[in-house]
Amino acid sequence: MAPGEETRPAFAVLDSLGENGTIMHMKKVLIVSDDAHTRAWVESAIEPLDVAMTQCAAGDASVQLADADYRLAIIDAGRDPESFVRLIEGAAASGADVHSLLLIEADALTSLRLPAQLGADFAVRGASSAEIAARVRALLWPGEEIAEQELLRIDDLTINLATYQATLRGKPVDFTYLEYALFAFLVTHPNRAYSRDVLLRRVWGSDYYGGTRTVDVHIRRIRSKVGGELMSRLETVRNVGYLWNGS
Repeated sequence: MAPGEETRPAFAVLDSLGENGTIMHMKKVLIVSDDAHTRAWVESAIEPLDVAMTQCAAGDASVQLADADYRLAIIDAGRDPESFVRLIEGAAASGADVHSLLLIEADALTSLRLPAQLGADFAVRGASSAEIAARVRALLWPGEEIAEQELLRIDDLTINLATYQATLRGKPVDFTYLEYALFAFLVTHPNRAYSRDVLLRRVWGSDYYGGTRTVDVHIRRIRSKVGGELMSRLETVRNVGYLWNGS
């Protein structure tokens, strides 16, 4: 896809009818990265949301923000988030009403500064697609009621697919982001075995270079946190990987 080319979810339309027949426009999101794979991964992560997406390289971001009415910029900021923070603040000073989600390297955390007086968030590289989607929801639709279909209940466990949280018998489960993302992925794809390699690609992302043993570690931690019958339903499939027994 060429930089600056707009994409849309396959099931959505750009305009919809609001109350009294007025036209409501989908919120526009700009995905900024010099890496085509990163742009494609971000697009895939937020594709289920009701947004219109445009991709561009970092060098084209200022022009894009000046010429279009974007509500959110998702920026691959790497180890230099400050330069992109200044870009967003400059766009806002020129009249743009744009939030930002910065994708950064872990070693940039110590010096990270988010844009002042603007809706902003960040995610560290290695975050799951589910985390990116949850952070985008929070920036674009803050405080909205959670739809019933975003709450998944299994016995005493409730998984909130919108807020990236889980509760067991009414008490929060202390999942890390990746533990939650792995568990939620398996639970929402029941009765199907996934190899460790597939789980790494689907949860950790295509740019993760660690070994498959990390999947085993996260599965072990998930089992210890949910316990009981739920733990036994997270099954190991010998010579394959893992599945969630949904029966």
